Amino acid sequence: MSTIQDVILVRHGESVSNVTQRFAYRAWDPPLTERGQRQAQALAAALRTLPISCLATSPLLRTRKTIEPLSQALGMDPVVVDDLMEVNLGRWDGAFMEELSTSEADRDLYAAWRKDPEAFPPPGGESVMAVGRRILRGLDRLLDDHSGTLVVAATHGDCLKGAALAALGAPGDCARQMKSPNAGIVCLERDANRQWRINLAPALAGWDV
Repeated sequence: MSTIQDVILVRHGESVSNVTQRFAYRAWDPPLTERGQRQAQALAAALRTLPISCLATSPLLRTRKTIEPLSQALGMDPVVVDDLMEVNLGRWDGAFMEELSTSEADRDLYAAWRKDPEAFPPPGGESVMAVGRRILRGLDRLLDDHSGTLVVAATHGDCLKGAALAALGAPGDCARQMKSPNAGIVCLERDANRQWRINLAPALAGWDV
């Protein structure tokens, strides 16, 4: 097995939850919008020539549909990895953001979460660093079971942020200084000592094709 293994961590394309500003963890499983479907197709076109040896996805519909065009292009079925799941939103699962921002019961905590998701996670939910550690654990298991050198894994916005911060050993309150657009990517690398780092190589130029 190679001593270096790379992961292109992908956020799902635009979903109905994004355009309606409604949280989606387990209460509902929204599909991609038409724009999100186009983003998934563009992602497949951009990545299909890379030497990808494994595809992975969270269990949710929006990630599975994001990886689907690439899966079809490569003739490769994705592995469903539960640890790539969306951040646990606790009591806010399924809630509209506008309602949380005006609710007497939630508005102060919601405002605090918007500022610092590490110190003020959703009630009953996960902090951003807990999410990041979970993502890296899941990727560790996947890479341990897989001999290839380049994996593409579809997950969620705060999952990309958390994984990047966990890989860097950076504080979780930095999450709000990070942007994770739909169909955006974070490139990670695990070395022979099982240490994670950010790979700043451009997505299409960082690997031999």
